[in-house]
Order: sequence, then structure tokens, then C-alpha cells
Amino acid sequence: MDNTKAKGRMRMEALVWTSNHKLELCEWEEPQIVAPDEVKIQIEMTGICGTDLAVITGKEEGVPEVIRGHEAVGTVIEIGSNVDRVKVGDRVVIDPNQSCNECYFCLKEQPHLCMGPDGNGMPIAGLNRNGTFTFFYSTAQTFAHLLPDHMSWETGVLIEPLACVLHNFKEANVTADDKVLILGSGPMGLLSQMVSKSKSALTVATEINPYRLAFAREISDFALTPSQLNQATVDEICAGHKFDVIIDTVGTQLEVAEEWIERGGRIVPFGINAKYRYTFSPTKFVQHAIKIIAAGEYRYMFEEALRFAAETPELEKLVTRKVKLNQYEVAINELIGYELNSLKVVESETVKTVFVP
Repeated sequence: MDNTKAKGRMRMEALVWTSNHKLELCEWEEPQIVAPDEVKIQIEMTGICGTDLAVITGKEEGVPEVIRGHEAVGTVIEIGSNVDRVKVGDRVVIDPNQSCNECYFCLKEQPHLCMGPDGNGMPIAGLNRNGTFTFFYSTAQTFAHLLPDHMSWETGVLIEPLACVLHNFKEANVTADDKVLILGSGPMGLLSQMVSKSKSALTVATEINPYRLAFAREISDFALTPSQLNQATVDEICAGHKFDVIIDTVGTQLEVAEEWIERGGRIVPFGINAKYRYTFSPTKFVQHAIKIIAAGEYRYMFEEALRFAAETPELEKLVTRKVKLNQYEVAINELIGYELNSLKVVESETVKTVFVP
């Protein structure tokens, strides 16, 4: 941990999305408690999310001069005078979505649609306010949830993405009778497969990366390469029908979803790629009663995610790589499958890579 004093204030290393449109390791001022209900957390582990990769690869805009990172667990090291939910030494998982509890949507109990007290959008750690790709983080106690004593850091760091998955399944109303196809077996895809196995009749997954495909085969009823997702295979798996629910965790697969969705089915766009466009025929969707369900941010899902994770300790196996902050370039290149500077192909053999400051 590289902390130094500068002008009377502690400094720390942090991975910042800079005005150069790059992720860079910078020296940054250490966060402090500024309100009586705040807690200061020492980061123990923080995950690299697909939204971080989308910004880095130009698929999403990133707010400049913001510390990235929003999936994190850590230890409470300081508390404000009014804090009563946690104490120093507690292990917590961070909720990065800081709904204001004041705006039109929050007052309608829709905090996932929060516009913030100024109407400019919900403050989200690692997106539009400083996040967790660093050593310390401060937040209101509302957004720090206790981890069970027996839960590993590896399981805990998956709580926030798991909350996203559970929210999408709830909005899609997945039932025990549904046949579910999950396109993509990255971290969100594999988490979706784990949830689907607990909620649906059939779970089928696709993946092009052999390393991740092997993980999918350990979880799903069937795991296929995209070329294996054909009429003969679907007929056999689904007994002559198609899928009731299809979840696109890649962010570019809605054409594939439309091809294999059953009448009355639900398509869930889940992956992030702001450059992706999809043209469809509304008439077909009306006549076949096909729904597209965009769930937005999770809504009151952290406690459910903690319960699911406590019952599913094998979640921790998805954390396959741990790196220091100063190894970020190697980690990012492996996750996206190529070197950012040279575009040289990089062999990718990881599911979830996390920083361990």
C-alpha cells in the first residue's frame, strides 16, 4: 500500500479514468469522513466489471477524473458520530448506487431510477463519483452491508453483480417452468446461470472462450459454442420448442435472442455496449407476445444477494485472478482479449479478475 502525506493530507494510489480517456494509476487524496453517518472502509478486494471494460474499450463514455471501481468488499476502519449499523472492524460489502431518498423516483420506492437530489442522476461509485480501485473508500452507512462471518472475500466481492442478476431475473419473472438461455458466460453470464439453476426448469448457456465454456459446463444443463446453437440442438434440448427467457449478457446478441425466443417469451438485454444497435419488427413482437425487459439498476436486492451467496459458497470459484493495482494493464488486456495499445491478441484464461490493494 503506497500512502504518502502531501500538504498535511494522506495520499494513496488509485486507478483513475483521466481526461486523457485512459485508465491510469495516479496519486489521489485519501477519502475522509465528512458527515456523521459516514464510514471509512479499507478496501480488501474490488472486482473489474464489464462496465469498466466498456469504458476502457470505448463502448461507453466515462466521467473523467473519477476513480473507477464499484464492486468491493472491505473492513470498516473509522465511523462517524451517528453511525449505528456497523462498527470498526466489521467486514462489509459496498453498495455503489447511492440513491438519494428524496427525488421523485425514490419517493415512489424506485431507487434504481434515482435522479439524485440535483436531478442530474444517481451518484454511483466508480461511475460519476470516486470508487473502489484504490485503498480506502468512504460512504454513508446505508451503503455498507455486513458480510456474514463465514463468507469469504471472494464470495463477498460478487454480491453487487449478483444483486444485478437477481434484479433482472425478478423483473423477467423467471419461474420453475421456464427454459432459460443465457448468451455469454463471462462473470455476469455465469452468475446468471447459477441463479437460473435455482429458479428455472432448464438452463442453457453459450460461450466462445474455451476457459469460460468449461465453467459454464459445470453449472448449466447445457453449455454450447455459438455454432452449436442451431435448430437441431434447440429442438432436442427444448423438445421441439424454443426458450421462454433469453438473457443477453454480452450486450450484442439481441438478433440471436429473437431467433430462439418462444412465443410469449421474454428477452432481457443485460450486457453493456452503447454502440450496439438492433432493428426489430414490432409487429412480430406484438403477434408473438414477445417482451423485451430492461431492468435498470437493482432495486432493494443486496439482502437477497447476501442470502443467495450464503447458500452458494461455490460462487467464490468465479474469482480466478487476483492482481495488484499496478498490474492493471496486464489484467485489462487479458479480460478484453487483446493489448489496448498494439491490438495484439491476448489469451484470456480468467473469469473474474479482482484487485487486491
